[in-house]
Amino acid sequence: MTLAWKSGLVLQSPTTNDPLLDLNTQPSLDLQFATSKTLDDRVSGQNLITFSRSTTGTYVDSNGVIQTAAIDAPRFDHDPTTNASLGLLVEESRTNVMLYSEDFTNTYWTTQNGLTDLNTNGVLNPKGDQAYLYTANSGSARKRLITANTTPGAVSFVFSVYIKSAGARYVQLLWAPTGFDYCNFDLVAGTPGTKGSGISNPKITDVGDGWYRLSMYVQNTTPTQIFSILAVDSASATFAAPAIYTGEAFYLFGTQVEAGAFPTSYIPTSGSTVTRAADVVSITGSNFSKWYNQSEGTIFAEAKMSFALSQTSKFPDIYTSGTFPDRLWSFYLNNGGNGLTIGADTHTAILETFSSSPQSFKVAQALSNTSLTYSASKDGATPLTGSMSKAITDTSSISIGLQVGAVRHIARLTYYPYRLPDATLQEITS
Repeated sequence: MTLAWKSGLVLQSPTTNDPLLDLNTQPSLDLQFATSKTLDDRVSGQNLITFSRSTTGTYVDSNGVIQTAAIDAPRFDHDPTTNASLGLLVEESRTNVMLYSEDFTNTYWTTQNGLTDLNTNGVLNPKGDQAYLYTANSGSARKRLITANTTPGAVSFVFSVYIKSAGARYVQLLWAPTGFDYCNFDLVAGTPGTKGSGISNPKITDVGDGWYRLSMYVQNTTPTQIFSILAVDSASATFAAPAIYTGEAFYLFGTQVEAGAFPTSYIPTSGSTVTRAADVVSITGSNFSKWYNQSEGTIFAEAKMSFALSQTSKFPDIYTSGTFPDRLWSFYLNNGGNGLTIGADTHTAILETFSSSPQSFKVAQALSNTSLTYSASKDGATPLTGSMSKAITDTSSISIGLQVGAVRHIARLTYYPYRLPDATLQEITS
């Protein structure tokens, strides 16, 4: 079967029980990243995407183990606890300024009344290597693993580390600029505890096999810091007087300090800072025009995004050429992080407010350049409608994650060369 509006575009048979394909009209582009784990379009059977990343990058494989993707290789990420496929991972560039992120026996790391050894009992870290075990010795002083000075610069940053309990329940992350600030974490309940005034957005994320990734956002004006990791007596311990238990122990892996408001995928280091370049994903030229209808259309996306606190992000972004291009987008993270929106031209409508936590969702936006109207639905909600001030009919590209402001896991991106009815928008996003 050939689509009437575009000569030569042949459809494949629908997938059984797929609501996005069980329609009177079918898509002209269907990128099923989570199920296919490729960049190939299901409709054409071709890779229409231009993808680049000028460095290596890490991702979690289907066994829950951190792996490294080569330069310019897309990363198809997985949930580390369920092994479920999350789709294409798209991130901005970040730099880990921790010089030794894994080797805790290096002199870059020092201990105060503590002991760090490579464990000999077969416990593996999230990368599949032997884990380091930190055990507090006897004595009354604080038992902590502490780095030498690290220099993130006078910028706000996220400090993160992977930890697995080997008896210790409560762990404190500490940073020391001109004074001290901290955040506690409960490795049994899987929750953050008391934090200092300079700490925001603490997170403890289950990454499988008893490991957690702990992170905290630091609003910083001091170029050089000291970072510490220590066992404390409770989730409400302060820095001034944390009680210490002799023999408290935990496994360590993957320390990371990166400028930004949220942690990104792990960036290994071994003696110098390391930068992971941005994932740049787009469709342009004839690869774009073969499936895009300038008159009307509907775009659907299923994704998971970890939102920044005060940045702007558009996804997906369909735009014209030029220095200040006209554009259409399906979701737009407003500066200040107040809500998911859909938009066309200069008009937007808020679909839902959200927190800074990762959120999974399905969104569809339908628009017409003839009537200058659009509709959008998120997760089966009654569609919101809006109007455009002008037609945007010379679009030439789609960016799938070029803007900063979020870590994106894109499970699916589908385009229909027709404006689908509002009821259908609700159906395909339910």
